[in-house]
Amino acid sequence: MDVNQYGRLAQQHWQEHRPRSIAEIEKPEAFFAELGTDVQDEVRVRWTAERLASTTVVGESYLERASRLQQLRHEAEAEVLRELVLLPADGDIDLGDDPSLTEDELAEEEWREEHLYDLLAGRRGAGDFSATERARLRAGAPARLLELTGLSDEALGRQGLL
Repeated sequence: MDVNQYGRLAQQHWQEHRPRSIAEIEKPEAFFAELGTDVQDEVRVRWTAERLASTTVVGESYLERASRLQQLRHEAEAEVLRELVLLPADGDIDLGDDPSLTEDELAEEEWREEHLYDLLAGRRGAGDFSATERARLRAGAPARLLELTGLSDEALGRQGLL
């Protein structure tokens, strides 16, 4: 399985900043190949959506339009990289620093984070959780994360869990 540029970037970032996380992945080469493909697809989807949503600028030259559309692509790419690739270093996530979270909310976020990571790393599957736990995991999660973890409506439906 070939690893694309996004998969290589993720692998380099994780080796430097998330060695504990990368050590827990059963098949790192396959994981980063799939992650790279997912990132590439998501960038394409978001860029296409942005292009379709952007309005034509009257009097805009070809080069100006090309530059504006390229900027949209860079913004989509940066957003996806922040969400899926350039994750905080192991141990850097400290939800306790957020004063807006109550103790119960903090405990819920920590629980969700731990189990979503297990799903992403392939150590657990959606079927390993009860319906109530799956609902907790899905709460507030972006659609792309639900797809990657197998918690999307489509994935749960295929498994007979929805």
